[in-house]
Amino acid sequence: MSEENKLSKKEKRRAKFDKDKFQNARSELKGYTDKKKSKYRRNYRRYCYSPTASLENIRNPAIIGYYQADDEFGGEEDTTPTPEINVVKSTIDTLTSKIAESKVRPFFNCVNGSFKDILIVKQSQQYFDLFYDEINANKTVSGAFRDSCIFDTGWIYIDPITRTVRRALPWHVHFRPAEMTYGKLTRIYYEQPSFPVSLLPEELQKIENLEDYEFITYGVYYDIYNGVKVTYINEVNYIQIEPFNSDVLPFVYLHFNSPIMGDTSESIVDMLNSIQLEIDNLMTKISDASQLNPANTFFLPEGSSIKASQLNNRIGNVVMYKPSPNMTTSPVSISTPAFINDQYMVTVEKLKQTAYEMVGISQLSAMSTKPTGLDSGIALQSMENIESDRFETQLNQVIRAYVDISKACIACFPQNEDILPENKARRSIKWSDIVAESKNMTIQYSGADALSKDPSEKLKQLQMLSQAGVIPASRIAQFIEIPDLQSGYSLTNNAINAVMTVIEKCINDDMMNVPEFVPFMMLKEEIINTQLSLYSANPERNLDDIEKLNQLYKAVEDKEAEWQEDTNNINDAADNAADDLGIPQQENVLTQEAGMQQVPQQQGVTPEAVPGNLDVSADGAQPGNWNAGA
Repeated sequence: MSEENKLSKKEKRRAKFDKDKFQNARSELKGYTDKKKSKYRRNYRRYCYSPTASLENIRNPAIIGYYQADDEFGGEEDTTPTPEINVVKSTIDTLTSKIAESKVRPFFNCVNGSFKDILIVKQSQQYFDLFYDEINANKTVSGAFRDSCIFDTGWIYIDPITRTVRRALPWHVHFRPAEMTYGKLTRIYYEQPSFPVSLLPEELQKIENLEDYEFITYGVYYDIYNGVKVTYINEVNYIQIEPFNSDVLPFVYLHFNSPIMGDTSESIVDMLNSIQLEIDNLMTKISDASQLNPANTFFLPEGSSIKASQLNNRIGNVVMYKPSPNMTTSPVSISTPAFINDQYMVTVEKLKQTAYEMVGISQLSAMSTKPTGLDSGIALQSMENIESDRFETQLNQVIRAYVDISKACIACFPQNEDILPENKARRSIKWSDIVAESKNMTIQYSGADALSKDPSEKLKQLQMLSQAGVIPASRIAQFIEIPDLQSGYSLTNNAINAVMTVIEKCINDDMMNVPEFVPFMMLKEEIINTQLSLYSANPERNLDDIEKLNQLYKAVEDKEAEWQEDTNNINDAADNAADDLGIPQQENVLTQEAGMQQVPQQQGVTPEAVPGNLDVSADGAQPGNWNAGA
């Protein structure tokens, strides 16, 4: 009853939400962000080392890196621009590259589910792995983290219309700071100025009079409190209000330092700004001194037979002096003094080291003179050990962002749409299927790859895992996934996929047909594995599915016996014919594949160790016995 009252209240608020309320909300939220633009502009210029860079001109922005800091103040005619030592960019890029190494994926885990639940969870995992690869999630999250290092906050926008995930510029996202303080954002206005009309969704490109514009101000307002979404185009005064039933906003944010209060905190640029200014000041003095001080000084006594005009003073300075009486001197004395005191350079190096230490990275790591620490696939435990525990908070935010993105996709994307484009090689799954199953699963995180990236090392690791019983030997080829060898392993990959299809059809469609080309031993192993999975999840609920698999196991054994008998007859006939003709016998790949059906009996597992609900017969022919078919 309370849920109905809650829903009715939201519907009442939605009914009262009109264009005037939207304009008031838009003005309010933009007002909170305007005061931060000065900081964002300064930090952007400091990171890019471009004094003319602007945040507003998106249509034709300033050229980054072309204008130097000296150009802002007019520069000097007799000196070249000051050498750039940008410790701000160096530290941010180094830290971003370290965080980007932590490739994370959302991990879907079934909680006490049926076979259907387990199947959807597995398929959800596969689809999200493909989806994250398609949207290049690692690049998007790493870019948002870099924004947090520069501006203090990075944003990721999950677009429900185009079903894409992309960075949102921090000064384009407007919200209430008080809501961030109390840990729950209820409304966000995302305004994109100078947005190309050609990039609008097709349904919005049909708006009247919009063809007169090439660029527009495109805004989207999400409000989960009032349950509305508003699309706004300023140039044609277009305001469309529609229901938004999700309780999750399609935005994920990252902080370099979590704010104590409000929505702003200290970024890396804020921390190092004064140090960078001091380095720039010292480098200006060093640069001027190196160019304006003479490289050599020639001391020429008066009355010498050498004329001052005979000395090349392009990089030197000629000084005439009157020698004292009885003074013995050489015709020309040369002095090469230091153009500036060494303390200047020592101070610059000290400031650079201090900057790296303040951020928490080593200067050697910033210069790429040593490995960054992880040269293989990243297991989660080792993945979180980035040079030190200094970045634990930042890394936890990045890891969590991958999970939050998946939750936002599930909650906000149109539920009647397919997760991925239709493909003959995969079954079509809609977002509604995952939403309906979300109560029976949890979304956690894991390393995208816990194995080495080196093929030979990866194979060794997989073999060790197989010997330890972590993965079956038949799955090694599926996990290795080396492109130039994939054709060689396609037989095993296709075999395991075909086996899982037979099991799926048995449970969902009551089909007990066993194709002759499916490896029987692999199928029996996966039947037992599925039964154990179902039994451990929920024995009472999954009892019917376990019984179906018992019947499938019997069908497999019958088909295997029939196939073996036919094979023996064919082999006997072939042997007799070969003996008559005197042809030597040899094995080929097909006879070797047939021999794969005969595998040694698994040791150390007795029928008593199998769950009691599995039907174990006296002769060990049922799937409850691990020795079946040996």
